[in-house]
Amino acid sequence: MTDRTDSGARWQTSSAGRTVAFVHTVPGLAPVFEDVARDRVAAVTTRHIVDEELFGTATAEPGLAFDRAVTTLQRHVDSAVDGGADAVVVTCSTLGPATDVVAATRQVPVIRVDRPMARRAVGYRRVGLLATLESNRAASRAVIERVAAEQGTTVEVVDRLCDGAFDHLKAGDQARHDEAIRTVAADLAGQVDVLVLAQASMANAASLIGGPVPVLTSPAAAVEEAGEVLARGPRPGPPLKREVGISQLRIYRIRPGLMADWLPFFHQTLVPLHHLVGIPVPAAWVNTEDPDEFVWIRQFRSRESVSDQERQFFSTAPRVALGDVRGRYVESLQVRLLTGTVSGAA
Repeated sequence: MTDRTDSGARWQTSSAGRTVAFVHTVPGLAPVFEDVARDRVAAVTTRHIVDEELFGTATAEPGLAFDRAVTTLQRHVDSAVDGGADAVVVTCSTLGPATDVVAATRQVPVIRVDRPMARRAVGYRRVGLLATLESNRAASRAVIERVAAEQGTTVEVVDRLCDGAFDHLKAGDQARHDEAIRTVAADLAGQVDVLVLAQASMANAASLIGGPVPVLTSPAAAVEEAGEVLARGPRPGPPLKREVGISQLRIYRIRPGLMADWLPFFHQTLVPLHHLVGIPVPAAWVNTEDPDEFVWIRQFRSRESVSDQERQFFSTAPRVALGDVRGRYVESLQVRLLTGTVSGAA
């Protein structure tokens, strides 16, 4: 069955038990995830939204593009939830940073497609990462390195761009797309312990890659995680408020010299509060274009809700923005969530 959302994006639905929705920017991915879901998750209803314009939005000019991507993605997720979705998978890895923001403001789990695959990849020491788009290569490499840091492990990521493959895919030539990936994979396999296909659209090529080196694809890992989420049931606690989103974040830029002071503040104050009260810490870690500079995002109900301790600490850190921090303030930032879901009661 095919429906349309208010934005004009197309929904496709199949029926069974609990519901997982998939948000795609590539039309051909709907049947891919449909087949994987049927194979790996028992009694599941699947819904697919296809929004080809969203990819262009995400790769347009920095800042404004990020804000628009977040806004559009929020709308799609809310539409899926209104339609009964128990979990949402965003299948475009270029949308990873925007997915992190949306996941932080929604009660229903929103799964970033490349993160479950990254968790598997960091079990190996040398990771070979293949991508057909530069934006995906950067996003997937970042999430692998972040997951490795979160798990306290070190990995060596060797990445390769499969030149021309995405052009073949756009032209409808699946065979040449897959062969371009296979060629690069064959060249890289001898240097790594595992091969990671960065984009969901690359999954079809996995069957062509021979040899002893394991090949990881994001559709299988993401769908299996969605199945685990459905098995665990709804998240505890009150629903998050939909209006709590990127427009109600405060961003602080923290100079490198302040990091030694900031980390104890986070671990000694916010994390214990999370464990004692059971409310996820409303914070996010952001990398700017400067690798030696960091930004901290904090969610607030009002301008007055900043704590005295925060106010005292951040008086020494230059602030990027207070209040509305939509596109004009988040230029070129990649959101890296430290703690998962942000509570609407922050």
